[in-house]
Amino acid sequence: MFNSEISPSFFGRLIRPAAVALATGVLVFAHRPLSAQEAAPVLLPTVAADAVDLAPITVIGDAVNIRQIAGSAALIDEQQIQRQNYSNPNRVLQQVPGVYVREEDGFGNFPNISLRGADGGRSTKVTIMEDGVMMAPAPYSEPAAYYTPRVGRMSGIEVLKGSSQVQFGPHTTGGVVNYLATPFLELPQQMAPEPAEAGGKGAKNVVSPEPGVLVADDFYLRSTFGSFNTWLNHAWWGHTQKTDAGVFGVVLELFHNQSDGFRTIDKVGGDTGFMTIEPMVRLFWEPDTLLKQRLEFRFGYSRFDGDETYTGLTDADLAADPFRRYVATQFDNMSSDQFRYSLTHTMQPTDDLRVETTAYYTSFDRTWYRLGDIRETKDKELSISSALGGSQPALDILRGDAEGFWRYRSNDRSYYTMGVQTRVDWEFETGALEHELSVGARLHYDQAIRFQREDFYRVNAAGSVLGLSRGAAGSGGNRVGETLAYSMFAEDAIKLGKLTVKPGIRWEHLEMEYQDKDESGANPDRVVDSASGSLDAFAPGVGLVYELSDEWSVFGGYYRGISTPGPREFLRGGNDLEQSNGYEVGVRHYAKSLQAEVVGFYTDFDNLLVRELQGASGTLGDENGGSATVYGVEAAVRYDLLDGSGTDWRMPVRASATFTSAETTSDTASANAESIFSGGKSGNKLPYIPEWAASAGLGVEYRGLGVYLDATYTGEMFGTASNTSNLRTPSGKPDARYGVTDQMFIVDLSVQYQVTENIRLLAGISNLTDDIGVTSRLPFGARSNAPRSYFGGVEIRF
Repeated sequence: MFNSEISPSFFGRLIRPAAVALATGVLVFAHRPLSAQEAAPVLLPTVAADAVDLAPITVIGDAVNIRQIAGSAALIDEQQIQRQNYSNPNRVLQQVPGVYVREEDGFGNFPNISLRGADGGRSTKVTIMEDGVMMAPAPYSEPAAYYTPRVGRMSGIEVLKGSSQVQFGPHTTGGVVNYLATPFLELPQQMAPEPAEAGGKGAKNVVSPEPGVLVADDFYLRSTFGSFNTWLNHAWWGHTQKTDAGVFGVVLELFHNQSDGFRTIDKVGGDTGFMTIEPMVRLFWEPDTLLKQRLEFRFGYSRFDGDETYTGLTDADLAADPFRRYVATQFDNMSSDQFRYSLTHTMQPTDDLRVETTAYYTSFDRTWYRLGDIRETKDKELSISSALGGSQPALDILRGDAEGFWRYRSNDRSYYTMGVQTRVDWEFETGALEHELSVGARLHYDQAIRFQREDFYRVNAAGSVLGLSRGAAGSGGNRVGETLAYSMFAEDAIKLGKLTVKPGIRWEHLEMEYQDKDESGANPDRVVDSASGSLDAFAPGVGLVYELSDEWSVFGGYYRGISTPGPREFLRGGNDLEQSNGYEVGVRHYAKSLQAEVVGFYTDFDNLLVRELQGASGTLGDENGGSATVYGVEAAVRYDLLDGSGTDWRMPVRASATFTSAETTSDTASANAESIFSGGKSGNKLPYIPEWAASAGLGVEYRGLGVYLDATYTGEMFGTASNTSNLRTPSGKPDARYGVTDQMFIVDLSVQYQVTENIRLLAGISNLTDDIGVTSRLPFGARSNAPRSYFGGVEIRF
């Protein structure tokens, strides 16, 4: 029976394969341990030539692998994240060509990421992962990423846009963003302290307390404080040890970030910032058995509390004071809790065969208590977007200058995700052909529960609250959706001489079910509507790369992207699968001091899925928005101008740019003004895709001193597919979601100084030129970016 708990029938189908995996694991670990004379080598990465790396597989791996990838990919390393003390993923991802972001709150707490023209709303068209495990609260049933891994605690980010993304899903019309957590410490046979340069992290401690025992210990702390009482603290302790029973490792980690915020609420004041805290525990064991294997466990918890609102400003009010918030938003608050667990077993029966299996579980509970609309009387609804477009008397009620009602909605939602995924990687030869075959499968279940209520605040003409009428639980939405997904992929990198061809295919089978329940409050468990059904999707792709020399290569490929609709939207709304056909061709240079890449891409989209969040009301529902064509050119270069100079000076520079033409190729079917695709005509530009985006960075390093300047440019964007510059719907009604955003040029400056081998001082200025403008018109009306801010702190490692 389907209810707010996990469906037993779905659970039963999920648990059987997990039991088989568990039984297999028992047999694997039953192998006798090696004798002292047969002692196995350390299985973590070492300087030894025959070392075996059983750490979990990532999308790219080392940066040097990029030149061999049959598709477009990028790796942002830890130094790039930390140099500007970034905790906002938007500021980091803008360094990658072909990635577009829409800033919403100024801190990056709710990123909207687009790759190569795919819809960026809540990153729903991008597969978000951490170390290869999906991180969206319910990636199939409700893919909106109200949780995204915190970039401030990451050791890197991998971005995949090309044909190799057939290994990942279910949302690949955009691409893949894989966050890399703090790695375990390595146990090299020999280890010298890292040079304490501006870009290094100082020494690692490797000790041998007794013969035959290797131990690595490391402690890291980064703490900064800055404008708006903004704290960023990241600490971890790692320990790895080799014993007669094998190699053990642990990482204990804590990330904390909070701010009072940079906006001020009219008449009442108060904080408009946020607080997030993320503890994490990771353990691994590589047992001393005949079979080379590794068991890794991780637990993480995330707590977020933010006084964030959906409501923006009128254009005139933003021009006068971009950091103002209307008094009607004083109760807006988003809070969430996420628990995540995973257990990974990796084994390598031979040097050419590797099997990795991961079981995972996450729960995510969130409540966004926010202003939904304003009203003259309790029964007369007035749209916030219309008010911000100039409609009266709605704007006066919003500002607290007229009596009326504020309707708040408590968006209480719970998400549950669990699954088992496995992949086999096998290297072999057939005649003159070398193969790297990867085959994988995933059994996944997720569920999304909405149990929301509506409250009414009665206010006077001074903006003071006179009374509160709480709605019944479930009155603002009471429904459940769930998906059981079977996924498989196969991909083979076939190499003949300098040519590598990589064909692959992905299959997704979804069994979906939803239930709408009573919203009157009388009987919230009563089902008023339900349906179930299934959906299949295939995503083939092929890429190739030809190595012209040790440093130059050309590549190209074709891939089909897919994005699956949610259960209710597919079964009740009739939404179809979004598909895209993507093509790319590029040339790449990869050497020690110079890396460069130029890529041309072309993608046609069919049955564009427009998520309900684009309407921002939460009541519109998803819909198909027609077809579109996106093409463009991406270019990136990285070079050290003083490499080989024979001095202690270094001058690393980087630059990237993207030109994009993104247009609809059909009239939008929707006539609902709530949709940002409403009024779209064939040939119009897609909303929130800039024609030009660019990023550049310059560093000057001398021994322990480093000074870094980073800049990003984003061109203006249309807020809707109707491509109007005035704040009017196609029918002429005021609506602040229509119109354009401003072009933005943001510059960040940071300075680092290595005081001792283990201590570094940090300081910086974000948005150095204090460039302020309209960065988004969603969810409700014009919103600005963060102003100039300062930070200072210390980094300690021992």
